[in-house]
Amino acid sequence: MADGNNSDDNGNKMIPFNEIQNSGVDLNLAINQFQNTTELLGQMGIVSATFDSGMVFNKNAHTTTLAIDGLIVQQGHHSTTIIMRNEGSTELDALNEVQSSKLTQETLGAFSGHSQSWVSLNSETDE
Repeated sequence: MADGNNSDDNGNKMIPFNEIQNSGVDLNLAINQFQNTTELLGQMGIVSATFDSGMVFNKNAHTTTLAIDGLIVQQGHHSTTIIMRNEGSTELDALNEVQSSKLTQETLGAFSGHSQSWVSLNSETDE
């Protein structure tokens, strides 16, 4: 973020990551914002963070993930995945559907708008 007007170094308007799903922004812009945010966090040497907004950031050798209520963007070496909770779906319906993925409970909590412990308490088990 080059200046205080929410623009990147190329002058592209930056929308806060947590406003993307409600702003009518297209997926290309969501990916661009993900890349800008993860680049900034990388420059700061951050590999894992939880923000006051509820956004969660995690980076490891294989993937970089940003999650906020209703939205997860995960980038690997060869692909980028966007998961959005569908309009009209409940937090639990969406959580149960994506829970079989290899996402952490912390990421799933951010996606559900709750904490990791909430996910743990509300997780469906195979027992």
